[in-house]
Amino acid sequence: MKLTEIYQKIKGKIDDKELLAATNELFESSQRDYTRMMMEKIWFRNVLYYLGEQYLEYVKSSQSFRRRIMPDYIPTPVSNEIREYVRSVKSMLLNQKMIAKVAPNSMDKSDIKAAELAETLLQWLDSVNEEEFKDEEEKVALCLPLFGVGFMRTFPYMENDQWIFDKYGNPITTGEVGSESIVPFQVYVDFLGDRLTKKRWVGIQTLKSKEWVEDTFKVKVSGNGNALATDYTKRLMKMVGQVSPWKGAGIDMSSSSFDDDDLVLFRELEMKPTLSYPNGRYVICCEDKILKRYDRLPINTENGKWHYSITDFHFDYLPGCFWSDAGVNNLISPQNTINEIDQALSINRKGLARPKLFSPGKIGLKRIDEVGGLGVGMIALEYDPLLSGGQKPQIENGTPLPAQILEERNIQRAVIQDVSGDPKNILKGQSPGSKASGIMVDILRETAEKGHYPDIDRYTRSMTRVKKKRLLIAQEIMTEERILKLAGRGNSWKIIKFKAADLRNNTDLRMELDSGLASTNAGKMNILLDFAQRGVLGNIAEDSELKQELLRRAGLSGFTEQENPDVKRAENENSLIESGDVGNIMVCEPDPQTGAITPESEVLVHDPFFKYDNHMIHYEQHRRCIMSEAFSEWDAKSQKIMIAHADTHHMQVVEAEKNRPAEPHDPREFIQMDKVYPLLARTEQMQVLKAIGINPDPQAQVVGMPTVENIMEDKRVERQINESRKSDEGGAKKSKSSEGKGAEADKESD
Repeated sequence: MKLTEIYQKIKGKIDDKELLAATNELFESSQRDYTRMMMEKIWFRNVLYYLGEQYLEYVKSSQSFRRRIMPDYIPTPVSNEIREYVRSVKSMLLNQKMIAKVAPNSMDKSDIKAAELAETLLQWLDSVNEEEFKDEEEKVALCLPLFGVGFMRTFPYMENDQWIFDKYGNPITTGEVGSESIVPFQVYVDFLGDRLTKKRWVGIQTLKSKEWVEDTFKVKVSGNGNALATDYTKRLMKMVGQVSPWKGAGIDMSSSSFDDDDLVLFRELEMKPTLSYPNGRYVICCEDKILKRYDRLPINTENGKWHYSITDFHFDYLPGCFWSDAGVNNLISPQNTINEIDQALSINRKGLARPKLFSPGKIGLKRIDEVGGLGVGMIALEYDPLLSGGQKPQIENGTPLPAQILEERNIQRAVIQDVSGDPKNILKGQSPGSKASGIMVDILRETAEKGHYPDIDRYTRSMTRVKKKRLLIAQEIMTEERILKLAGRGNSWKIIKFKAADLRNNTDLRMELDSGLASTNAGKMNILLDFAQRGVLGNIAEDSELKQELLRRAGLSGFTEQENPDVKRAENENSLIESGDVGNIMVCEPDPQTGAITPESEVLVHDPFFKYDNHMIHYEQHRRCIMSEAFSEWDAKSQKIMIAHADTHHMQVVEAEKNRPAEPHDPREFIQMDKVYPLLARTEQMQVLKAIGINPDPQAQVVGMPTVENIMEDKRVERQINESRKSDEGGAKKSKSSEGKGAEADKESD
């Protein structure tokens, strides 16, 4: 029977026996599909190459892989470039730190608050149960380069193995939101449509413990199993389990050694909504039993919007095909060439490349101890020169492979790097140099990721659909009030009460890159330090929350700053007042007329530690709490106490400002010093200079407006200078006249 005929049969109103036969036939027909058989062959090969088993051959008769039959002395070295490629792709996808942003349905205050609560809920779901969701996310990222497609299932579950739906098909409200990665071997889809939403049905096939099925669904099932249907799981389990790093024995791909008594085939079928089933259909069968059948999908359908419980992730789309191409497929050929070259080098190193000994006669080996009295032993060649005709043995170097072989190996490695889109191994974490800054590494990484942007965006879109489904399930099953615990600022915790009605159907979300300016910690810190120096982040010294956030991003979240005790004490007071525990909260009676707190206000509740508080910090923390949206939901009594307590701190701040001593004023604000200063005495001038911050010199000459004393002193100095000048001129004339008389006397004597 064709798949379309089987599907039409399941759509109709049939009993459990016919439904079981049709469901099993649907799965088995899908497994025999030629396209799927080819894809499974490729998936098996890629897994083996990833594990390091790369000397393989495919046996058509058994439709399985086995180790290539070679003599035991032939080496099989493996330089596993494929594993490094898969790790770099996984790192590239997971390195994008994405955060979920929920858009409110309207600009109403309640919708905005519900959207913020939805974001908080998603953060809590990611961190609950020791962050199991992140482990599943990593498994999906691992599947993409290996299989080309990955799946994550989102569903309600119970921790005590209780089935999540009651007998009426409604989920139990004490359940949790679960997500798990599913390998493509377990997923069967309709052959129509190249997108999951276009598929008429999807199926999930797994192996379960017979005991778990009987205890959960309270039925007895046979454990015979279907060999064809379970063979892929057994082969995969045994294949992975037998791959050894020693590469000793061959791979046993048979599955006959598995014990089938405790394993049963567990199949789940989800059908999209139709006219007969407007909410879809969900069928569970195991071997010869229909365990459950519901006229709805695991995720509730509302207003015509429906979702399968599984979400598909694709690596590289193929036109007209649902199954995408794996990135490993392009690396198989160069990887095989590298392995062949390494094998040839190993054989050559153990053969022709070894040194050779040529001897004309018989030789022997003799152990010589303490050569030259150094206490070192060695093995020496011993020969008889008479029997060898006087010729001694000669050692000749071996014949290595030409350098062209190594060049070809380097070319193949470069081909792998180019095909994988990582020419400089930046995605693998390799730094371009020891002096490369964080910004430089970010630029190079961004350049390497440009060719992978479609892959990253595609992965992000699929993860957005997963987050949306988690919100939809939480909105349906978390009807009872729950406590969400999230890491707060510093080492504190934030406790939030939540129930499904608080979401108000705000499930429209998108994923945004968190701190997308840089991908490395060094790059982020460089940008933050630059912003801090330019003042873009504000006054960090006075903003304790901003300072703590910078410390958290620098990896110093546990660092205790000076103001932290007051901040923590104020936040603790906020929590106590909200819960009604105000026995140790300082509260004063406001003035009945003005409503203000004054120093004369009566103290209703005394806190002995109140006088040690930093009132400015306490007031700012309480003020932020009062201005928050959550404060409007407090009861009236708690709000009144909170406002009175904050006003008490504010009163202390105001009183401290009043009692602060007045600062000395600058005299230049009141008088024109350039005109008055010269008229002051020297002692007064020195006082003025000290007031404006200048340390005066007592012996300095004053320059400024002339006074009577200055004028008289200048006249006296000028008179002395003139008298000395006249005396000098008279002396010069007398000396000239005496010289003239002496000359005349000399002439007369001649």
